[in-house]
Amino acid sequence: MENNKEVLLPRLRQTPLFAAWPEDVIAPLLAQSRPLTLESGDILFAEGSSARSFYFLASGRIDLIAAAATGQEKIVEIIQPDDLFAEAVAFLGGRYPVTAQADAATTVLEIPLDLFVESLEQRPLLMRQMLARLSMRLHFLVKELRHLSVESAEQRLVSYLLELCPMVNGPTAIELPAKKAVVAARLGLTPETLSRVLTRIRKAGLIEVERRIIAIPDPLALRRWAEGH
Repeated sequence: MENNKEVLLPRLRQTPLFAAWPEDVIAPLLAQSRPLTLESGDILFAEGSSARSFYFLASGRIDLIAAAATGQEKIVEIIQPDDLFAEAVAFLGGRYPVTAQADAATTVLEIPLDLFVESLEQRPLLMRQMLARLSMRLHFLVKELRHLSVESAEQRLVSYLLELCPMVNGPTAIELPAKKAVVAARLGLTPETLSRVLTRIRKAGLIEVERRIIAIPDPLALRRWAEGH
């Protein structure tokens, strides 16, 4: 288990949150962290439960799910390998605001919140970096809210595809990070609507679809097409 954590250390330090942490600060935190293995469908933590840890996704996939007032569930984010998640609970009163569920065989590194917060309190620079990360996250969530409230299905999907693109100034291909039904839920669409929109974009000659692989010959043309909808 210790060896596994040592392998994760370079990846952990590539995250914006830990990139500036010196070795003597991150090492004690890593020593108190532990890898966890989940099967597809396993719940890592439930919405409203007491938070004692946050997580780094080593492999697999995690869906963050929020319950609506109607009782329905909404996937608010799909966590990919090398992402940190649930770190904001350190500043939110100690309860998870969403449910985290594995959507595949998954390994996460569980990082203790108390030691993390103690490290921040002793080092103001690290605290400022954390606040900067949360500010960026807030801007992202505001953007997502706008997408779900005012944009059409076409605009939501195209914006999502372009966010996944490694480049937008030439031909590219992307892989959807989850099954189409999961992506549809993430975008606030039904699977049927997602399929119809993909078909319309494909017939317009702007994408090619092969299972979860989507080729985009001209991302800028795709963006212009979405702006017209």
